[in-house]
Amino acid sequence: MSALTQKVQILLTDEQHQALLGLAKARGRPLSVLVRETVVEQLVAEARRVAKQRAFEEMTAMDLPVADWPEIEEQIERTHIYSKCGSAF
Repeated sequence: MSALTQKVQILLTDEQHQALLGLAKARGRPLSVLVRETVVEQLVAEARRVAKQRAFEEMTAMDLPVADWPEIEEQIERTHIYSKCGSAF
């Protein structure tokens, strides 16, 4: 783990503080560890969201040949029928 060198001060309501203390106690961890773990979870969640958005943008930017709907539907039906009866058409 990296050295903890940065200090952050936050203000909470009494209710928020009590809820966090209760959660920390229930998990058997100090409140500071609980807060740091939550920060990491949020950073990971944001990184995943950004990666998914980037992947979506890259896929939608691709110029791929796509058949019209009737042809796609026919291919789906053919594949479905083939998989049920095991014979080629």
